[in-house]
Amino acid sequence: MATSDRSRAEYQKRVNRVIDYIEAHRAEELSLETLAAVAAFSPFHFHRVFKSMTGENLREFIQRTRLETAANHLTQRPRADILEIALENGFSSASAFARAFKERFGMSASAWRNGGAAEVCKERQADRKPGEVERKPGKAAACAPAQDDASSGMDARQDEEEIMNVTVKTLPSYHVAYVRSVGPYGPGGGVSEAWQRLVRWASARDLWTPDRICVGISHDNPKVTEPSRCRYDAAIVIPESFKVDGEANVTDIAGGKYAASAFIGDASAIGAAWDRLFAEWLPQSGYQPDHRPCFELYQGEFHDPKPNTFRCELCLPVRPL
Repeated sequence: MATSDRSRAEYQKRVNRVIDYIEAHRAEELSLETLAAVAAFSPFHFHRVFKSMTGENLREFIQRTRLETAANHLTQRPRADILEIALENGFSSASAFARAFKERFGMSASAWRNGGAAEVCKERQADRKPGEVERKPGKAAACAPAQDDASSGMDARQDEEEIMNVTVKTLPSYHVAYVRSVGPYGPGGGVSEAWQRLVRWASARDLWTPDRICVGISHDNPKVTEPSRCRYDAAIVIPESFKVDGEANVTDIAGGKYAASAFIGDASAIGAAWDRLFAEWLPQSGYQPDHRPCFELYQGEFHDPKPNTFRCELCLPVRPL
């Protein structure tokens, strides 16, 4: 790798570290000094570095992602108080949230919850390019029968009941190295290329083993976030002691209770599978989405190249309603 490429990769790693920090501390005050320290850059220059790497200034990015997360929570948690959602996403008052939300989405938070979100989704669906596939944390449909713990090889405690082939189970925390893609979820969007980069990186470090555990994380909802800004992480579980180098970043995925549904198919079907999980299973489950990110859990040789299909578990973080 050329010196210039290594330098840019290091910059991208540091900015990704900041984005991960923002996502994990969205309810807190996120000062320039704090975030610059996370990136190990001078506060004086960090805002320019961040914009050069992401195309957005730091304040715009924080405000946008807070509002988009709140918009998702408004529809996914219909019984939650709007002020509660606002405070969880870093807004100091109902009035501040109301002003920012209306400016971003052109309607009030209550109107969004009461049907406005569906109208925006229809418009975005109509604007989507032919063949573009949505892969959002939280989309959903054709699910294969759920695997049990023995067949999946996971050390997880399952709840006793299964509804619609969804099993509620407690998953461990995962310490992962990841490669990030920013762009549309689907053909031409970079998700496939992110996995290729991860395979090259992990193979060179003897991590791409037959019993590997991989994770795919879609951080954004393309029905809310502009496709060009959607973030996806292709990740592999690594030992805590492993020192990550090269283009990969490192993060932790929180353990806890998840609704898990087995999926077998190609990339064009996984968005519908997420939709079914949210639209059909969740409302009758007695659970609501938790604040942790959704992810896809891949184990072992998960890709079959001949029919070009893959298998994974769709993992939706949940807590009691």
